[in-house]
Amino acid sequence: MKQGKRYQRMEETRAQVLRYAVALFLEQGYRETTLDQIARRIDRTKGAVLRAYPDKEAILYALVTHMFSAQFSGARSMLGDGADPLLVYGVETALQLHICELSESLRDLYTSAYTLPTTADYIYRSTAQELQQVFGKYLPSAALSDFYELELVSAGVMRGLMARRCDMYFPIEKKVALFLRCALKIYDVPEAEREAVISRVQKMDLDAMARSMLEKTVQLSQAGFDTDTLRASAADEQEVDRQ
Repeated sequence: MKQGKRYQRMEETRAQVLRYAVALFLEQGYRETTLDQIARRIDRTKGAVLRAYPDKEAILYALVTHMFSAQFSGARSMLGDGADPLLVYGVETALQLHICELSESLRDLYTSAYTLPTTADYIYRSTAQELQQVFGKYLPSAALSDFYELELVSAGVMRGLMARRCDMYFPIEKKVALFLRCALKIYDVPEAEREAVISRVQKMDLDAMARSMLEKTVQLSQAGFDTDTLRASAADEQEVDRQ
């Protein structure tokens, strides 16, 4: 019984740490946030934070496993049942680029996720499974390991574009089109289909969609990332590890 209560308290502490860490990440970015700041937000010691998560990267990992597992499902829900998988991919990746333009703290959060070893590897592994479903018909002889390797390339393009702030000479529309042309070519999508998807994506109100997705993440953070959510993210992580 005591062990069960101890486990429950730890789960509650982990949810609390994640809640306030995410708030700080959104306010000032990942790199500027410290464990001491997180501890002060939850009125606990730094040691208590470290008992919940071994380091700051582990906190970001917990957030990333939720965010990236929800992105494809979020794009699908916005587009409706039966949406073209190629369009879902185009919208999901375009939304990431749009979110990064909402604030410099978000840009830092996403580029950090694509850079740090544990979070980047999770993104590569989880995205590879989605890529196999989306692009399998274009690369019928490719195995999951091949899509993992191709994701290293497309994710590198994504990170590079995320890090480059848009301006009047390089607007977000140009950035999205450039990424999709590069990525879809990597996955051997014919040019006519590439351009058709880009055209459809560009006609959508991606800025509003990006703000909606961000709002849902903030709401979940403010609700405390309850233990059921954390367990679901952990289950997603274990499923990726089994692949």
